[in-house]
Amino acid sequence: MIAAIPPGRAALLSATILGAGLLSPAHAAQFGVVVNQVADPVLGSVALPDSAPTTGVFSGVQNWPMNAITLGLLPSGKVASYGTPGGNPGTQDGRTFDIWDPAQGLGGGHVTLQGVTGVNSFCAAQALRPDGSLLIAGGIFDNGNDKGSVLLNRTGTGVSGIGAKLANDRYYSTMLTLPNGQQLIMGGSYPYQGGWADPQGSIDKGLMTGMTPEIHDGSNWKSLFGAKSRDAFGPDNNRWWYPRAWVAPNGKVFGITAEKMWFLDPSNNGSVTVMNFKEAQRNASSATDAPNVGPVSTAAMFDTGKILQVGGNSYDNGSGFLASSRATIVDITSGTPVVTDTAPMSVGRGWANATVLPTGQVAVTGGSKWNDRGDGDIVLQSEIWDPKTGRWSVGASGGVYRGYHSTAILMQNGALLLAGGGAPGPVNNQNVEVFYPPYLFATVNGKTALAPRPQIVSLSTVQLQHGQSMQVELTSQNGLSQVVLVGLSTVTHSFNSGQRRFVASFTQSGNAVTVQAPGNANLAPPGYYQLVAIDQKGVPSPGVIVALGNGVAAPSQVAAPGVVTASTGQNGGGGTGGSAGGGTGGGSGGTSAGAGTTGTGAAVSLQSSNYTTSYLTNVNGAAKLMTPANASDKQQATFRQVPGLAGQGVSFQASTNSSQYLRHQNFQIFQQGNDGGDIFKRGATFIPRSGLAGNCGCNTGPCTSYESIDWPGYYLRHTNFTFYIAQPDGGDVFRQDASFCPANGLTATASVLKAAHSGLCLSIASGDGSDGGAVTQQTCTGAAEQTWTPTPGNGGTAYVNQASGKCLDMSLLKGPAAPGTPIAQWACNGGSNQSWTLRSQNGGNGLVSVNNGNLCVDVWNASTQAGAATAAWTCHGGGNQTFLSQ
Repeated sequence: MIAAIPPGRAALLSATILGAGLLSPAHAAQFGVVVNQVADPVLGSVALPDSAPTTGVFSGVQNWPMNAITLGLLPSGKVASYGTPGGNPGTQDGRTFDIWDPAQGLGGGHVTLQGVTGVNSFCAAQALRPDGSLLIAGGIFDNGNDKGSVLLNRTGTGVSGIGAKLANDRYYSTMLTLPNGQQLIMGGSYPYQGGWADPQGSIDKGLMTGMTPEIHDGSNWKSLFGAKSRDAFGPDNNRWWYPRAWVAPNGKVFGITAEKMWFLDPSNNGSVTVMNFKEAQRNASSATDAPNVGPVSTAAMFDTGKILQVGGNSYDNGSGFLASSRATIVDITSGTPVVTDTAPMSVGRGWANATVLPTGQVAVTGGSKWNDRGDGDIVLQSEIWDPKTGRWSVGASGGVYRGYHSTAILMQNGALLLAGGGAPGPVNNQNVEVFYPPYLFATVNGKTALAPRPQIVSLSTVQLQHGQSMQVELTSQNGLSQVVLVGLSTVTHSFNSGQRRFVASFTQSGNAVTVQAPGNANLAPPGYYQLVAIDQKGVPSPGVIVALGNGVAAPSQVAAPGVVTASTGQNGGGGTGGSAGGGTGGGSGGTSAGAGTTGTGAAVSLQSSNYTTSYLTNVNGAAKLMTPANASDKQQATFRQVPGLAGQGVSFQASTNSSQYLRHQNFQIFQQGNDGGDIFKRGATFIPRSGLAGNCGCNTGPCTSYESIDWPGYYLRHTNFTFYIAQPDGGDVFRQDASFCPANGLTATASVLKAAHSGLCLSIASGDGSDGGAVTQQTCTGAAEQTWTPTPGNGGTAYVNQASGKCLDMSLLKGPAAPGTPIAQWACNGGSNQSWTLRSQNGGNGLVSVNNGNLCVDVWNASTQAGAATAAWTCHGGGNQTFLSQ
């Protein structure tokens, strides 16, 4: 935190430290910027094993407000994460941003910011700008738009859109800052489509939109048409997936994409020179036989112009091979890449993260022995590579699998924050853990102790120019061996595009150290770096964030938070909430206990081309073609079209239960719960194709056929009003049976909820707009007070009363729900206590709470009288818990 400036002194600069072993200065600071030391709030509660000095130690798994698919350290010292909504770790939506203050520990210090409605930054690219803001560009569709960008402001207190639009769709791109301070974005594609399976077809269909890089000059995007390259950014072997790229010492951008490596010259109209790197992804007999290439690999620049490329060997998270354990050094200091293999890891890893430590070592965490497969293939142990020896050492093990969509960053205290994983994947991790590397520990009398650390006490400046020197006041029990600058982390999809390490020259006189900044911006591009001193025993000081380069703003002060949502409660990251303090849940506002947000994905109903009044409908778990007779049928015919569970194409998530999807099993189509396995995910994933019928008989959406990804050439079709996947037989009947219009979801129609046992309808009182207004059963009249509109909810369906606009709510005012908890209306907030799944029973549906799957909406005491109250009760399937939507 930056304190008020005392007379004659500059601002205080934050540097999180480890409390024990600290040498506090006993005299006045020598230089004008005084570092405020902040004790590590996490380490004190961690048990230290005797092995910690050789293996390091993990903190244990802690809750986090979201599945942090993207993670970054800001110039303020705070941490930004985004990629999923709070409380919905499997949902692909990058419009919720969590800002965390590490000084407050893992249990607090979180502020939630809402993004820009029209820009979904899921699978976007990001880079810090010279003013300290984080530019986030590209991502996935929002109402047809994926070319927008947002800015997280320099204080981490607000998110806003920028006016300039990208020229090209940018899904899975990489962005970095050039030596002139501008941002370069490269790679990516049209969201969810195109790639290695059909390279030329992907180009012919216009899907490979990221082959032309673009530059943001602070106001506008400019295309580098001369740098358009299929070899560098094309579909072959998925070269377009998050290119691994760095500014090289020659001022160009060097990159590795699958089996290729290249230099990009961003000057003028741009140009690219491509070279072969290694063989492409393939089946391998062992981890040491598998090539360490592809988007499943990870890489890090551990020293100026020196890159460690490690692991990988798959095309994407759904299609690939045995993971590689191989590691390669690519030295680009001369301007010509020199490729040298180094020792392999102890185990193959796909979707691991490589994090550069201040010492130049590289810590690799997470990953799977086979692409993103879980179960027995997960890798929990850390592994650290030492450039001095070229060898790996196996470290401590984390608590959960972190693979595809997991993240890891270097914190100021020298530890690693590990987060995320999933969406999709065998896990959906709404949690984090901290890895404390071995260099933070020592053995004293046979027991583990915290190693004494160097301490940066004060500095002459926090705004350093290239070629300039600065003065640092240092205390250290064990001398000084190195002073380094480590770029602030911005990581997603197993690549940290922000980190790089520069070893600075220095001279020392007593406690005063004169540090020489990099001579030019090719060696360290303008931006923000951790300044770290390393003692003779290899122990690093806590990092102090400094600005490097002309026009780069000083690290920002910690400012008051902006507009936030309800605070995190038992069910996740907080929904939008109601009036402040007025809810029934654990958040500050709203009725949910940490409500999540609505599920992502457009609501669609698949209308038949040749039976235009009929739709694919879930009937007791099987997909049937039928004409909806009532609101309940319409709901069973409505699905959310979401990104394919297998990492490509689309999947159809039930609108009545977010854990269920359409999938094929023995060629028949069912609606079933996702078990997280690869077989289910591939069986539930389809590639939308142009309709086999050519022209559909329906016109509510584009004429579309859906091809199975694990049975290529097999399409979704109905026969005898039951759905299967099958191969075309060349006939017109098949082509019509396999063609559909993805119409807008049918469930928006309001209806009454009639209790099966009494024939009475759920109702609020006429004119009652209050929060907590009773829901009773009354004689059915069809009035607005008895009419409920089903809408996508937090893992299920919310029911909005047509008269009041409020939602059917299971109160949490008095704590967790239990049998007898009142059912009422409350301002809609996306909470799990306002979300219901449908259970087919007795010719109708039970309304099962998402908040507590054992509780159902119940007419009290099975009364048949008008005016009887409703409450939550243990689900039993009786008539007083069965409702017909009419």
